[in-house]
Amino acid sequence: MRPPDRVADYLDTLTRALSFDPPLAQRVRQEVEDHLCEAAAASGDGASEAEARAIRNFGDAREIASQYAALSLLRQTRRSGALVVVASGILYLAMKGRLAWYGLMQWGLSEHLQGLGKIVFAIDRSAYIAAFLLGAAGWAYISAAGRVSARFDAPCRKRLRRGVLLAVAASCPMLVSATADTVATALRVFDERPPVSVAAIPLLSIAVEIAFVAVMAVAIGKTLRNTLRAASLPSR
Repeated sequence: MRPPDRVADYLDTLTRALSFDPPLAQRVRQEVEDHLCEAAAASGDGASEAEARAIRNFGDAREIASQYAALSLLRQTRRSGALVVVASGILYLAMKGRLAWYGLMQWGLSEHLQGLGKIVFAIDRSAYIAAFLLGAAGWAYISAAGRVSARFDAPCRKRLRRGVLLAVAASCPMLVSATADTVATALRVFDERPPVSVAAIPLLSIAVEIAFVAVMAVAIGKTLRNTLRAASLPSR
């Protein structure tokens, strides 16, 4: 029976340990494979012993993965925080654009819906402010953390957790704000039933909001999942 391919097993372990960043995992796998094959070929021992020595000299696969974890996860978390800030800007511009359009079209809520409209607007405004402040704080915090440490040690792990939690916390009121915008727009459309040419602009702006919030939510969820995946890696 052919003995197990030690290099392949080692590379599979390394790839799994780097699953929090698939492109990075493939790049590192190729680099490590090239190095190990060259080291094994340069040895005068048998193939099996040469592979074992090359792997032993290179180091534990999970420890190698932890060397890449800090910068990768900090970058992902920083990107998530930036997406919250960008989504906040998109929501703000979309809201202002709708209000300007309503004014231009002289399109207001009917009297019997004005009270409900005020409540929805208050919820929307409060949620938007909370989302923007939390998102900006999270982005600034994790950006500063990236300059402080590039080691996947206990302080770095704490910064990552806090940065991800701030992004998650910001996404919740952002979803509330986008929902409130959708409800407010639906109230106007179903109350007045304007021509498609008039309703198209606010409906399009809502679609843009939903798209950006969805992208933000997916990115934050992915970052959270990848942070949890890397939590078992040894500290550096």
